[in-house]
Amino acid sequence: MTNKRIAFSFTLYFFGFLLLWEWLRPLNQITDTGEIHYFVIFIAFSLLVNYLPLFWWISYSLKAGFILYFLHAIFNEKNSSFLSWLVVFFKDMVANLKMLLSGNIYDLSDIFRSVLFFILLWIMTYLLQYWLMIRKRIFVFYFMTIIYVGVLDTFTKYDGEWAIVRITAIGFILLGILFFQRLLEKEQIENRQVLLTKWMIPLAIMVVASITIGFASPKAGPIWPDPVPFIQSKAENVMPRKNSISTIGYGIDDSRLGGPFKGDDRVVFEVRTPSQQYWRVETKDIYTGKGWKASKNPIPQRKIRNGKEFILDYASITDEPIRKAIIDVKIPYPHIVVPYGFLSVHGNEDGYFQFDPDLNKISTFTSKDKEVSLKEYEMQYRRAAFSMKELRGTKKLPDEPHFEGILEQYTQLPESLPIRVRELAEQLIEGQDNWFDQTKAIERYFRSGAFVYDQTNVAIPEEDEDYVDQFLFETYRGYCDNFSTSMVTLLRAVNIPARWAKGYTAGNYNGLEGTDNRIYQVTNNDAHSWVEVFFPTQGWVPFEPTRSFDNYTTFLRDEAIENTGTVTPTVKPAKPVISEAEKPKPEISKKKEIKTSNTKWPKIKSFTVNNKMALLFGLLAIVALGFSLFWNRGKWIPHLLLWSYKRKSGGETFVQAYEDLLKQLDRFGVKREIGQTLREYAAYVDRHFDSNDMSALTELYERAIYRGDYPDSEWEYASKLWENLIKKATG
Repeated sequence: MTNKRIAFSFTLYFFGFLLLWEWLRPLNQITDTGEIHYFVIFIAFSLLVNYLPLFWWISYSLKAGFILYFLHAIFNEKNSSFLSWLVVFFKDMVANLKMLLSGNIYDLSDIFRSVLFFILLWIMTYLLQYWLMIRKRIFVFYFMTIIYVGVLDTFTKYDGEWAIVRITAIGFILLGILFFQRLLEKEQIENRQVLLTKWMIPLAIMVVASITIGFASPKAGPIWPDPVPFIQSKAENVMPRKNSISTIGYGIDDSRLGGPFKGDDRVVFEVRTPSQQYWRVETKDIYTGKGWKASKNPIPQRKIRNGKEFILDYASITDEPIRKAIIDVKIPYPHIVVPYGFLSVHGNEDGYFQFDPDLNKISTFTSKDKEVSLKEYEMQYRRAAFSMKELRGTKKLPDEPHFEGILEQYTQLPESLPIRVRELAEQLIEGQDNWFDQTKAIERYFRSGAFVYDQTNVAIPEEDEDYVDQFLFETYRGYCDNFSTSMVTLLRAVNIPARWAKGYTAGNYNGLEGTDNRIYQVTNNDAHSWVEVFFPTQGWVPFEPTRSFDNYTTFLRDEAIENTGTVTPTVKPAKPVISEAEKPKPEISKKKEIKTSNTKWPKIKSFTVNNKMALLFGLLAIVALGFSLFWNRGKWIPHLLLWSYKRKSGGETFVQAYEDLLKQLDRFGVKREIGQTLREYAAYVDRHFDSNDMSALTELYERAIYRGDYPDSEWEYASKLWENLIKKATG
């Protein structure tokens, strides 16, 4: 190729790279994907390799080598040699392929996901080359890029204002160049390079002027102030939320509670520690009548350094031995879970931890103040234990300055709360003279036989209905959110400061590590909410109202025996009459996965597990077959063409057959140069095959295209020429 043609092709590749880059820019804001620059460099390198005239095996080897180099740079945390890392890498690939074949797509490792992403980008660069250099059309990809950025700008925190400007400029340039190139080839215009230069100048002026005018012009305001709430409201009108089913697990939005959920047994983290306990993530203090929100605390957020002791709002016995908990994270979150009695945390040497007083939540950040998800961290804590003497001695908050605001903040209730909720709370604590016994009376009330633990048949309150009131007086059926929210509300109704806590239960026992540590696997099914009550001398004390769940809190029996008596609440809920058909099924633990009615899936899963290697080899065979068919398409496509045109005739058929012949010649290696006319190309083909068939066929094609002159009497002659050339191009 001439220097001008090389520069022209390079220009197309350059702007194609810029357009594909726009797909990667939002990822570091809307996903947990890091090290985006490696993927951008890989796109540029792949397009460069595609641009160079290299053998396919050299091109593939270079790209695969680049992928391995980048993966080693990203994931080689222990600074091991490349060869030793390569062994670990291939073992990880085998393990993840097994998980993929067994249907477990949730526990795939980060490095395997990165490999899949690199392969996807590899395919995208090939398709980009095909659209730019062969099809010479880019509108579909350009249009999809605009839609992609527009959707992200609307529904995520990504700001796509300047992205749209860049995409518009790049797209106009590519569309203009490719249109001009197709025009030159169709009209067989000579002196193309001079015309291309003259075309580019007004094109550039048009693009710059259009974007400048469009950006500077006044714009009408949006029809919808925010389309997301609008769409959600319309969706709720069409499909009410009560019919929706959520997936269990940790989430940040608790503003609307209720409704059924489906189980999820994915492991969130694995913990090695001496004893069972709850793992708290956050608390919330504003009950809205539908769910929970967190108030804004005037206390600023505080940084926690590795290993530095940081006292939270838990009380613990100071002479207890320090314990350790090692958390091995399986599903990454930019926060940590903490036990009661928390002292310090290690595991973020290159960054820091940050305590949010609004949520009582500890998040993880890099040294550059960006959220990060840790793969492992270690905590120190003491066993939290609470004095029964101090608890039962609490009847009100002391009149001291540092307790100011506690009662107001943690006894908040909405004005719309029905009066019968407050009346029920008063009845439940009747006969109790201290906060602890009053709290236990309310806690025991939820463990009476009237309430049913259920994950499926759970109601959602209507717009004019209170979430707690519905549970306490109408449904009597729900899961931890119903129980814990209702208990907090009843406590607040009698002026006992309480708040709503959420996190995970202890998890499932999974064996021993050494002589002291036990291993627990905590899954999404173990996501849980419970109650914390404030006692001035003891801090925030956890209570558990949900049926089928255990409270691991330690209460020290350090009081006189005569003061330990409790009064069983005499108030029983007015449970509605339920027919035999409506009687609830036996309650199920939240720790167990909900069984699906689909009986085919277990059989499919069992078959997959028992035949993993056969399926793996079958998949590899299918991939190899597909690759072989693609790589040898120049040999079998001609036979397919011969068969498809065997019984066809007519001018339109001839035109289509001629164009298919041009594609096959290109696949065969007899390529048409940029700017080469059909007659020049036909002469080149005839010289290659030592015949005159292509020139004769091209003459008939031009007559059919430009004059519409194609006598049917020449069909047999033309088809013979076409068939001879197709067979020669088979190789």
